[in-house]
Amino acid sequence: MRNQWWWWVLTGVALGVAVFGVTRLPLGDDPIVELAQLAPPNRPAPPLPFFVPETPSLEPPPEASANIPTLGEASQAKIELRIKSLGRELAEMWTRDPEKLVVVIDDAARSFPSAPSVTLLLAIAHAETNGKILDVSEAGAVGLAQATPVAYRQEHFDGKLFVTKDYLIGSRAYIMKKPLGDADTIATLIVDQDSPARRKRAKHLLHAAKELRREGIDELDLLSPFGSKKYYADIKHADEHNKAALKELEHLLDHGSRAELRAFRNRVRTEYRSLKATQLASWARYQKDLIAKRDRMLEQHFGVDRRTVTRTMAYEASEYLGEHLDDRFSAKSMAKFLVRHLERKAVEARKLAPPDADVEEMTAALYNGGSHNVKRMLAGLIRTLPETEKYMRKVPATRRRLDSVIAGASLGETPVRTLR
Repeated sequence: MRNQWWWWVLTGVALGVAVFGVTRLPLGDDPIVELAQLAPPNRPAPPLPFFVPETPSLEPPPEASANIPTLGEASQAKIELRIKSLGRELAEMWTRDPEKLVVVIDDAARSFPSAPSVTLLLAIAHAETNGKILDVSEAGAVGLAQATPVAYRQEHFDGKLFVTKDYLIGSRAYIMKKPLGDADTIATLIVDQDSPARRKRAKHLLHAAKELRREGIDELDLLSPFGSKKYYADIKHADEHNKAALKELEHLLDHGSRAELRAFRNRVRTEYRSLKATQLASWARYQKDLIAKRDRMLEQHFGVDRRTVTRTMAYEASEYLGEHLDDRFSAKSMAKFLVRHLERKAVEARKLAPPDADVEEMTAALYNGGSHNVKRMLAGLIRTLPETEKYMRKVPATRRRLDSVIAGASLGETPVRTLR
């Protein structure tokens, strides 16, 4: 087989390939091989950075953006925001000139360090007139805060007052009829059903009636600049008559029969109703006279009818009437009166309110019903005062509603900067 030619050809080709492969291998002194066999160089670590603190700048810091308000600007903006928010809410409650009402009451509150909250003052004003600041009530109460001449003088205001004989007579009848009403209530307990338990209850109520007999008489003394000596002599005579009536009732509760108590009850009831009729008729005439004079003065001064004045310029008209007719028409004076009178009623409420009672509700009740009525209700001499009870629930509810408006207006307030 070796003698065949092709065997020798294949052998030669294989040897050639082997020789070519050997020649392509790197030699031991090849520089690339030598470098690969050397250990990696020992390089020094890079130097640590050296911290040099910056020298504090002596330049003043840049001014805040002009778009951020100063403290004074922010305060005024906050006041305006709250006024508008309260005004919108009062408008939804059918209040006339709501923003003007907020402004005049807020100004008055800020002039008294211990003033009640603005929202409580607004709640009272809303309950009284719904912003109809030129109103005159059937009880002779006038203006934004519905102040009577007695209450006005009680807070030591000395402005002009419109007081007539009719108002004086109505006020006297209003106060002096109350002990007779108490006697009627007590006697009726026994007339309806006579029993030892009821007589005991009647005696308890009689004790309260005696304590409250002169309640409100001191308020009539505030009308002394307008009342005559005869006026106050008649008050003294009526007080003695009431004292005698309660003393007679005491004797009848101890020794009288049911028939005798019925006769007594019918007599004092007649007297009570007569005085109430006098009160209502006298105050109605006073109301009519004051309204007529108010309207006549407004039309003469402003040259338009009264409805146009009250609808378009009520606050300007209030100050004019306050100066020339009766200070109780002045919105500014009545806002200040409201602050003072509500403070007085809050003090009374803290004294009168039972431990579990809401002082704010009691304050509202005293503002609306007067201490002589509320004290009689607490003593049991008056079973219910529907208008006052509704009022004392309405006022706190309105105050809470307005508080929530202020809380909402406070959200989203911007930061403030100081002036240098």
